[in-house]
Amino acid sequence: MVELLIGGVVSAVVLGSVAVLAVHQIRIADRVYESTTIDRNFKRLSDLLKIEVGEACLLRRGVDPGTSRTITPPDTRCKPAPPSALGQRNNAECATPSATADLRLLIPVAAANNTIQYNVIRYYLSGTELLRDGPQVGTDGLLTTTAATGSRVLSNVSTFTPTVSADCTWVSLDVGLTLPGTATVVPPRTLTLYSGASESVN
Repeated sequence: MVELLIGGVVSAVVLGSVAVLAVHQIRIADRVYESTTIDRNFKRLSDLLKIEVGEACLLRRGVDPGTSRTITPPDTRCKPAPPSALGQRNNAECATPSATADLRLLIPVAAANNTIQYNVIRYYLSGTELLRDGPQVGTDGLLTTTAATGSRVLSNVSTFTPTVSADCTWVSLDVGLTLPGTATVVPPRTLTLYSGASESVN
C-alpha cells in the first residue's frame, strides 16, 4: 500500500513536471513564431521601400511633388533641363509634418516614344493596412504608366510615420507592426531610406 502511494506521488510529480515543460516549450515556440513573423514582414516591407525610394527623385509627406513634365533622354531622369522644370521646391514643405501620415515618391517611368514620365507613388495607412497608390509593376519587373489605387502592401501595421528631410531626398520611417490575430503591438522600428540623391532635382 505504501509502495503504491509512493508510486502515485512520484507519477504525479513527473506528470506535473512534463506539463510545465510542455507549456514552457509551447510559449517558446509561440515567441519564435511571433518574432519570425514580425521580422519577415518588416524585411519584406523594408526591401520594397528601399527599391522604390531609391528610384525616386523627390520625397514628400502629405503633398504630391510636381509631375507636370515629361523629359526625353539623354536628359537625366531626375535632372531635366532646365532643373526647375519640375517646379521650385520649398525645402520647408518637405520636412513640415502634415495631418496625413503618408509618404509620396516622385518616380520617373519610361513611357512611349522614348520619353520619361513622372508619376507619384503614395504609401499610406488605412486602419491596419498599409496601402500603395501609383504605377503598377509590369511582368518584366519594371514600373508601368498604368496606375493602381489602394493596393495592399502589408497587413497588421500599427504605425507608419514618415519624417522627410528638408531637402526632400531621404526619409526616416517609423513602422510598427502587430502580431497577426492578436492585439499585441511590437515597438516601432525605424527605417532610414535615401532617394537617388545623386540624381535629385536641384
